[in-house]
Amino acid sequence: MAEKTFRSPGVFEQEVDLTQRVQDPLGTPAGIIGTAERGPAFVPITVGSMADFETKFGNLDSKKFGPYAVEAFLNHAGAATYVRVLGGGANSTSADIATTEDQGSVKNAGFKLAPDTTDGRQVKGAVQFIAARHSVPAAEAQSPRIFTDNDSFPGGGASGFVNLIRGVVFTTNNTAVGVLDGAELGDQISAISNVAAVSTSGIMDGKFKIYVSSSADSFGTVDGQSGVRIFTASLDPRNKNYIRNILNTNPSKFEEEGHLLYAAYDVEASLAAVATSGDAVAMLSGSSKTSTNNPAGDALLSAYGRFDTRYTTPKTTEIISQPFGEKEFDLFHIESLDDGAFSNNQYKVSLANIKGSTDPLNPYGTFTVYVRGYNDSDSSPEIIEQFPNCSLNPDSESFVGAMIGDRRFKYNLDATDESERKLVSLGSYSNKSNLIRVVLSDELQNGDVPKQAIPFGFKGMPVLKTNDALTDTPTTAQDPRLYCLGLVGGATAQISGSIVPPVPYVYKVTKGAVATTAAYAGEPGALEDEDPRIYWGVKTTLLAPDTTINPNATGATGNAILKSNLNGGVNQGLKDMLKFSGISKMDNLVTGSGADDLNNNKFTLARVALSAQAGGTATGFYSDTEITGAAGPYMREAAYLRDAKLDNVSYVATDGTKSNRITFATLAAQTSSVTFNKFTDYMKFTTVLHGGFDGLNILDRNAARMNDKSVSIDAGGGAATSFTSPGLSSNVAGTGLDNNGVSSYRTAALSMLDPFTTNINILAIPGIREPFVTDFVLEKNTDYGMSLYLMDIPAYDKSNNRLYADSTNRPEVQATVAKFEARGVDNNSAACYFPDVSIGDATNNKVVDVPSSVAAIGALGFTDKARYPWFAPAGFDRGSLSNVESSKVKLNAADKDSLYDARINPIATFPRIGPGGTPGYVIFGQKTLQQAKSALDRVNVRRMLLEVKRQIVSVANTFVFEQNTPALRKKFVAQVSPLLAAVQAQSGIEKFRVIMDDTNNSQADIQSNKLNGRIILVPTRAIEFISLDFIITNAGVSFEV
Repeated sequence: MAEKTFRSPGVFEQEVDLTQRVQDPLGTPAGIIGTAERGPAFVPITVGSMADFETKFGNLDSKKFGPYAVEAFLNHAGAATYVRVLGGGANSTSADIATTEDQGSVKNAGFKLAPDTTDGRQVKGAVQFIAARHSVPAAEAQSPRIFTDNDSFPGGGASGFVNLIRGVVFTTNNTAVGVLDGAELGDQISAISNVAAVSTSGIMDGKFKIYVSSSADSFGTVDGQSGVRIFTASLDPRNKNYIRNILNTNPSKFEEEGHLLYAAYDVEASLAAVATSGDAVAMLSGSSKTSTNNPAGDALLSAYGRFDTRYTTPKTTEIISQPFGEKEFDLFHIESLDDGAFSNNQYKVSLANIKGSTDPLNPYGTFTVYVRGYNDSDSSPEIIEQFPNCSLNPDSESFVGAMIGDRRFKYNLDATDESERKLVSLGSYSNKSNLIRVVLSDELQNGDVPKQAIPFGFKGMPVLKTNDALTDTPTTAQDPRLYCLGLVGGATAQISGSIVPPVPYVYKVTKGAVATTAAYAGEPGALEDEDPRIYWGVKTTLLAPDTTINPNATGATGNAILKSNLNGGVNQGLKDMLKFSGISKMDNLVTGSGADDLNNNKFTLARVALSAQAGGTATGFYSDTEITGAAGPYMREAAYLRDAKLDNVSYVATDGTKSNRITFATLAAQTSSVTFNKFTDYMKFTTVLHGGFDGLNILDRNAARMNDKSVSIDAGGGAATSFTSPGLSSNVAGTGLDNNGVSSYRTAALSMLDPFTTNINILAIPGIREPFVTDFVLEKNTDYGMSLYLMDIPAYDKSNNRLYADSTNRPEVQATVAKFEARGVDNNSAACYFPDVSIGDATNNKVVDVPSSVAAIGALGFTDKARYPWFAPAGFDRGSLSNVESSKVKLNAADKDSLYDARINPIATFPRIGPGGTPGYVIFGQKTLQQAKSALDRVNVRRMLLEVKRQIVSVANTFVFEQNTPALRKKFVAQVSPLLAAVQAQSGIEKFRVIMDDTNNSQADIQSNKLNGRIILVPTRAIEFISLDFIITNAGVSFEV
C-alpha cells in the first residue's frame, strides 16, 4: 500500500479490502441533488421535514425529481440535505473567467439569440421591441403626473406625446415579426415597412395587427400567404386583444410558435393611449450601431439578445438616506435568499415607522422592515415577515444587519483550480429571515454614514437601455440604438427613441379624487382624505378601470386617474419589468446614476412635498414652528414630485406653481425629531426585488428543467454535438463536459461531497444518468468516503436508442444491461436499480413517473428506521415499495437474472396479498457496483462500514493533539470496542478486532505525529439465495434434509 503524506492535523482513514470499510447512517441525512422551485443554488441545506423542505425549496413538481426523493426519505428519516442546481455555466480556464469579469458573460450559461438580417427588411432570430407613440390626457397633470413630472419626456406630459417600449419579443432563427395597419393583409408583408397606424372605428378601433412570419413547415396560412399568422392586437392592458393575451408567453413553446413575448410593459389607456394620428406603432430591433461601452463589441442588434450568463439573485436597489447637503448615503439593499428568477415577483419590501431619535444620548433613528406578498395591496397588506425597531447603529442589538441577517453562502464558480471551487461565507450576522438578507453598504460598514441617517428611499432600478440620451427622443432620425426601416422622419421617427415606461410610484397617500383643476401638484379634491394605510414608493397595482367618477362634491366628472389609489388589480407589466433583462456590462441596461435619472426612477421621501411653504428667505429658510397640529391635514395636500429639484440647505421644492414647498427632507433636517415623528404614519415606502435569472436556456424546455435529456451526450440529448437549441442556430448550452447542465451538476456534486461542509450517508441525483455526470460523482463520492451513491442509469430500447422521459418506446432489459456493462463501472460505494417507477403524489393528487433512485432512497430510509443500516434494503420486509403504482417494465425471471448479473438491482413485481390481489413492487437485490466478489459487493456491508467508519472518526477526532502514549492508545481501544460490540449485537458484524499498539505505531510514526489504528471486521452477510430440494411422490411432497 502506498504511503500517505499527512499535511495538516486531523483523522485520516484508509480502506483495506480484507473485506473493507467507509462511513455513516443513523440520524445522518441523505444527500440529494436536484432542481427545485426556489432556494439557494449549490448550497447544501439540511431539512428535518417535508414542510421544512417546501418552505426552503418549494412544492413538489412532477418535472423535478429531487423533491420526490426528499419526500421518500423523510417519510422514514429525520433529516435530508438538499443541493439545488441552477445554471452556473462551464467556465474552466483563466480565459473563461477573464471574459466573465470583463463582459459579464459565462461560458454556455443562459442563452443568446443570433440575429439574421439577410432578408433586408425582416430581422429573424433577434430581440425586437413593440414601441408606440402615446398621447397623454390633460388630466394626467392632476394625477398621477408620471409623465408630467418626468425629465425623460421633454415633449410629453399632459396633452403631449410620449414614446414608449411596450413589448419585448424574441423570435426564432426562421421567424420574423412585424406590425400592420388594421386594413393591411398578410400578402402585403413583403412590402410593408414595420410601422402601423391604429384603427379609429369599428371592431378594429384602437387596434392594429401583428404578424408572425416563419419558414417552418405547416406554420400557418393567412390571407393566402403561407407561413404567416396574423393577430389583432391592442396596447390597452384591459383589452382582450392586449399583446399579452394574444402572443405566446410560454418559453417552452418558443420554437413551436416562432416567438416569445418576454415582457409586456403595461400602461393604462387612461394614462397614455396609443396616438390615433399617423403611424403610431412600430416593431423595432437593435441597430447596427456598436456601443463603445460594450466590451464584447457586439452590434446592438446582437447585444440585446445576450442572456448568456449564470444565475443571479433578485435584489432591491440600494436603500439610501435622506440628503445631507448634496449627498445621499448608500445604506443597504435587500437580497432574496432564493437564487434565480423565482423571487422576482413573489414578495416586496416595505420600510415603515421611520422615526428620528428623541434620545439625546442616541442619535440613531429606527424603522421597521416588512416583507409583504407581492400581490397584496396597501389597504389589505399580506405581512409575511416583519422586523420592528431596526436601526443603523452597528453596536446595537437592533442593528438592521443583526435583526434580519446578512449571511450568504456562495459557491466559488470562478476558480481554475478545482480544489478552490468551494463554498465561501459572506456577511457577519446569522440570517433571521426565511426570505431575505441584508447586504450592508461599504459606506455603512466603514462608518461613513452620519448617525442621524435613516432610510429615505432607493436608487433607480436597472432597465433596458434603448436610448443613450435617456429621453424618448433619438439624437438623430436614423442613428439611435433602435431601428426600423419605416421610421423615415417627423413624428414617426421619434418612435425609435422609445424608452421603457417609468416605474410607477404612488403620487398621493389619500383616498378620493384630486382636484380636477389643481392650482398646485397634489391639491386635494373636496372629498379627498388622507389614508395612512398607503405607502409611498413603488405602486404594484394598476389604475382602476377608466370609468366616469364623481371626483368632488360639486358633481363634476373626470377620469379614473384622478383616483390613482383605487386598486385596479396587479400590474403584470411591472412584474415583467422586474425580470432579468440582459447583461449590464454589455451596456444593455441603464445602470448607476443613469438608472436614477431615466424616468426620474430614483425614489426618495425627500420628493414628498407638503403644500406648506417655508418662510424666510428665498433660499428656503425654515422654522420648526411652521408645522403645527397633526400630520393628517398636511398629508391630504402632500404629493410625490417625481422630478423635484431641492435646494441643498432646507431641501424645499418648487413644482412650477408653488415655490419653497416643505418636503419630508426639510422635516428631517430642519425640525426636531418630535415634529418629524408626527409624520411617522406616513413616513414609509415600498420597493421591489428584481433581476433574478436561472442561468438557463429558458427557450428549451429540457434545458430550463435541467433534466436528463438536457445533459445527455447521446442522440437527442442537449449535450450532444449534433444538438441545436430549439428555435436557435446553435447549441447555446454547449456540448459534453462544457455543457451548462453537465458542468452545473458536477459543481453541485463537489458542493455536496465536501467533507468540511456536509455529513451524509446516502447520495442521489434523481433522474440524471449522463456518464459525464455520474462517473464524475462515482469518483468524488469514493473520495468523500462517507456515502452510498444511488446512481440512475440510462435505459435503451430494443434498437439501442437512448430513452428519455418523453420517449414513447419501452425500455428493453438486455439492451440496457449491455450498454451498462460496456461502461465497465467498478465501484463499491454505489448501487443502481431498474426500472423506473410511478408513484402516488398525494400533495398534487396525481401519479408521477420517477427514477428508480427515488424508490431506492425510500427503502434505505425505511431500513434505517425499522432496523439498522447493515440490514439489506431489499426483499419483502424492507424492500417492499408500498407507494409504487407501476413500473416502466414488468420483469420476468430472465430479466431479473440479467440485471443482477450486471450488478443492477431489480425492482420486481410480486403478487400482493390482500383485497384485489394487485401486484406489489419490491427491490429484489442489494448489490453494489463492485465487479469483484467480496463482502463489499453488497449494499448492507458497505453501509455497515460507512456507519462504523462514521462512529470511529467521531471518536478519533477527540484524540487529535493529545499525547501519543501507550495509555492513549489503550484509551482509544477502550472507547471504540463498545461501539463495535453494539454493532455486533445488532447483527452488523460477526467478529471484530481493534489494533492500536506498538505493533502498528513505530517510533518513526510517533516522531511524525501520527497515530495508527487498524480495525478488522467480519461482516454479517445477508441471505440472498435459498435452495429447497423437494420430491413429489404418491404420498405428497417431502423435503430433503
